[in-house]
Amino acid sequence: MRIVVTGYGVDIPESLLRSQIAEPLRFLGHEVVAVAPTSAAIKWGLDRYCPEMLIVIPAAGVPDRGEIRALTTNSETVAVCLHTGPSLEGVTTDLGVLGDDLREYDLVVVPDLQTFEQYEDLGTFRLSLIEPAVHPPALMDFVSSQRRGVVVVGDADPGNIDVVMSIDHLDDVVVMGEGWTDLPVKAEVVDYLPLPERASLFAGAHITIELPVSLAHQSEVQKSVFELGLSAAVYESAVVGTPSLVQARAAVEHVLVPGAEIITFQSTEDLGKLIPLLLVDHEETTKVGEAAWSRITADHTWAQRWRSFLAPWVYDSIIDRNEEDSYLGKVELLSEAG
Repeated sequence: MRIVVTGYGVDIPESLLRSQIAEPLRFLGHEVVAVAPTSAAIKWGLDRYCPEMLIVIPAAGVPDRGEIRALTTNSETVAVCLHTGPSLEGVTTDLGVLGDDLREYDLVVVPDLQTFEQYEDLGTFRLSLIEPAVHPPALMDFVSSQRRGVVVVGDADPGNIDVVMSIDHLDDVVVMGEGWTDLPVKAEVVDYLPLPERASLFAGAHITIELPVSLAHQSEVQKSVFELGLSAAVYESAVVGTPSLVQARAAVEHVLVPGAEIITFQSTEDLGKLIPLLLVDHEETTKVGEAAWSRITADHTWAQRWRSFLAPWVYDSIIDRNEEDSYLGKVELLSEAG
């Protein structure tokens, strides 16, 4: 298919528009062109490429949904609005306008079952579900290294600071997030890294620890941490064979099996004792990491999500086989990092 994508992140090298849409679709063999979220640029893309589909990630009212309808009315282009959902900090689209989007777009995609069920009364024939996933090829160029310590992912909220302080006496602790730089911690502190640096960081750790998202984000999306899905760090860690330690909540078992494919904790207060125990049980963490890799690459990739979504228009069984082979061919790299 010929597909034009636009919206949030079109001018950002590492963005959702690229990692979740453009790259996986190109991986599946589709012709994908990204254009700026302006009426002129979208019109140019539609006129120049005559795409079968236009995919939009809306942000702060850009692009205007009414303009999308006007631009695609006289063409056979299917207009799709893709919402990112509340689990991603800083890039959340406004789910409160889904009713308006359903009136103007041919299809509206939501990122979680809860939202889908909330709006399905408006008509599921124009509402689709594409749950979070990962694009493994984007992480496969990581630098293999000896596994050491843990990577802690999360911002410096009060509760998260307490967690890091409780394990700050341990060796090889890396904290990735915002707000840590000025705090008196021994752990190595890094900002959110781009790929493949982030993949290399995860691949070099025994465990990735997902801390609760910031209170500010929970307030913004009006959802507690127990209502939110798994972070991208969990999916990315699994692709490089690293197990994740996350707070127990409903979304966890929807993706991975607790105890077998992911490790959970009930309260952040438990982490000071739990993390040192896990760090001496390399056999168990390796087993969980390998199981996570198998599950994520089998069931939770963006290529699979888009293949299912596009099934009414196109299907290519050859891509299925090639994709599976490309993942299986990387399993030795995971063991090298172990």
